[in-house]
Amino acid sequence: MSRNEEGPEQRQQASEADATATAFRASEHQHIRYNPLQDEWVLVSAHRMKRPWQGQVEPSLLKTVPRHDPHNPLCPGATRANGEVNPHYDGTFLFDNDFPALQPDAPNPDLEPRPGLSTGVAPCPQHSQALYLCHPSLPPSPPSKVMCFHPWSDVTLPLMSVPEIRAVVDAWASVIEELGAQYPWVQIFENKGAMMGCSNPHPHCQVWASSFLPDVAQREERSQQAYQSQHGEPLLMEYGRQELLRKERLVLTSEHWLVLVPFWAVWPFQTLLLPRRHVRRLPELTSAERDDLASIMKKLLTKYDNLFETSFPYSMGWHGAPTGSEAGANWDHWQLHAHYYPPLLRSATVRKFMVGYEMLAQAQRDLTPEQMSSSYSGLSRVLVAVATALVSASSPCPQAWGPPGVQYGQPGRSMTLCCPGVTAGAPVSWFRDGETRLLQGPGSGLGHELVLARADSADEGTYICQTLDGALGGMVTLQLGYPPARPVVSCRAADYENFSCTWSPSQVSGLPTRYLTSYRKKTVPGADGQRMSPSTGPWPCPQDPPGAARCVVHGAEFWSQYRINVTEVNPLGASTRLLDVSLQNILRPDPPQGLRVESVPGYPRRLHASWTYPASWPRQPHFLLKFRLQYRPAQHPAWSTVEPAGLEEVITDAVAGLPHAVRVSARDFLDAGTWSAWSPEAWGTPSTGPLPKEMPAGSQPHTQPEEQPQVASPAPPRPSLLPDPRPLDHRDPLEQMAVLASLGIFSFLGLAAGALALGLWETAAFLCPRLRLRPGGKDGPQKPGFLAPMIPVDKLPGAPNL
Repeated sequence: MSRNEEGPEQRQQASEADATATAFRASEHQHIRYNPLQDEWVLVSAHRMKRPWQGQVEPSLLKTVPRHDPHNPLCPGATRANGEVNPHYDGTFLFDNDFPALQPDAPNPDLEPRPGLSTGVAPCPQHSQALYLCHPSLPPSPPSKVMCFHPWSDVTLPLMSVPEIRAVVDAWASVIEELGAQYPWVQIFENKGAMMGCSNPHPHCQVWASSFLPDVAQREERSQQAYQSQHGEPLLMEYGRQELLRKERLVLTSEHWLVLVPFWAVWPFQTLLLPRRHVRRLPELTSAERDDLASIMKKLLTKYDNLFETSFPYSMGWHGAPTGSEAGANWDHWQLHAHYYPPLLRSATVRKFMVGYEMLAQAQRDLTPEQMSSSYSGLSRVLVAVATALVSASSPCPQAWGPPGVQYGQPGRSMTLCCPGVTAGAPVSWFRDGETRLLQGPGSGLGHELVLARADSADEGTYICQTLDGALGGMVTLQLGYPPARPVVSCRAADYENFSCTWSPSQVSGLPTRYLTSYRKKTVPGADGQRMSPSTGPWPCPQDPPGAARCVVHGAEFWSQYRINVTEVNPLGASTRLLDVSLQNILRPDPPQGLRVESVPGYPRRLHASWTYPASWPRQPHFLLKFRLQYRPAQHPAWSTVEPAGLEEVITDAVAGLPHAVRVSARDFLDAGTWSAWSPEAWGTPSTGPLPKEMPAGSQPHTQPEEQPQVASPAPPRPSLLPDPRPLDHRDPLEQMAVLASLGIFSFLGLAAGALALGLWETAAFLCPRLRLRPGGKDGPQKPGFLAPMIPVDKLPGAPNL
């Protein structure tokens, strides 16, 4: 029936089906989204991720950074470009930027304000039109500073402990208070990674103060003020509540903070960090909020690093209410927040470029923010355990490691001990166990904490804290050690379906240590949907047995590649080792089993060796093993090697009367991987008895009828087909007899063959005289040769015409 002949009900059903088939789906169809914070629109083209990528591929971001480089101007003790020498700092370090974007001694433009132009803005010198405007840098010139997070160059924020990150947060708040007392805008930002233009791998950020409000800050100021005027509450407070209800783009939540992928995100893995409470500026955060901020930052940045298993590049920065002379004004429409802008798109080596349409028209992105937040959530089951398992959770006195009452520190670093039995901040007195000397009194202003500057081995031991009434507050034991280093990892597959990885510490930390292990299947960057597919992992690599330095991956694919993540964690931090493996390269079977070496009766130079497949190898027709066998006489240093064709081998050149050591190894028959270790040696000695007598065929033994017939002796095993690498021992009578018999037989056969050939030639010459050789020169008549009778079939007389 044609479409025109369909009834009204059928046409309605078809129309509804067509509408369903073409219904809008944000994950497949282009659309635009509004950014209320900066009053702009973003084009989302989710379908573009299906296009193949043949563009620029960045170099691998996994490279080794030296922990301390005396030539790195950001390292402790190094000399900077201006000749100043850095102190040997052990925490954060703030100093004036040697190459500031805002020069302190630059002259201001000579401006003459024009009517109609805002205050402080005028045409630039040598320009008379209002199209060329300049803004003076009001004296004194705003400073630019650099802040180092850590003294080690190979430790980034996600690898730092929570107390160390808390120190960074406190330093941020202090510098905002210091510079914000004079300047209306203080911008803190971090560029991490060469991909984001960072010129030095040492962990650091920059602080720029300006005497004016930058463009982005002005847009956020206008948007937040307009929303507050219209709705009576801060824009980002309401936005945070809605995201908590929807739970579509949430990445992390905690008691005081939340991390989400904003609805209007432009960068692939962009996130927004918001406090749950209304906070205008960073210095306004309480101590609990700062602790929680350090914890959630560590978790977020660990997620970033684990997303593509690399040190994730990004640019981040804080936005808060303006400061300076206007700090006392009403800024309640502002809500403190931090932006994270990572550039990676498909993998650790494929980035997003803000070019073309983004530069000339408007912001555009490929994957939707909802897809990005789901990829973050998928990682939380396995990889975020790295962050939550670290010592510095959200308290400066962690108790997640070892026995209760033990706290950990690093030699040469400042250490803070906390009295475990009192309320935080309550004044206490500190003593060493067994000593009456007061270490720190209740009037120190440090509350329940004891600060040890540059702790060393003499500071290890037990400390006692007492409250003001003399009651025992608690006891704390200090143990010193070192942060973990990247563990040494190796993997091996004993069969073609499973593989195991083992590890060991690369340096001794002296502290309780745990290992977190996971793996994922690697895919080709940019393959449609593969990177986001749950079939690629990551999955935990279970330690077998629990707590052992070994984990096992079951059900692996022989031709696939896998990335192993082994993270060493102790109370002072974490360090990760990533290892790419494939089964075909790490395949190494277990040694063969059941090796037996037996003598061959009557053969004083032969030994029979047999063995079986290793029990761990599933023997199937398509996955066989090949073997190699080595043997040597006792007290002989060199091994002889043969490659048997099966599970047994006959050694034909053993030394009579001497015991021999024999061992066997195995390998995949297609040469995948490497040879196994050698099996345990088995020993055997060739037989010294006579050759067993064999009964002629058809003969009857001369025995009584009632006697049982004799059991025939077993035939000697099949000898090896490989050439004998050693000469025969002609002193053996049996071997001498065999050689003489062989020579006699071959001589007789050679003489008989020669006589027969000569007789046949003479007979043929007598019967066929034309075959006799006749005298004649080379110019005489040509004699028909042996090929003369060979004539084409069509030339034969009477041949039919085929």
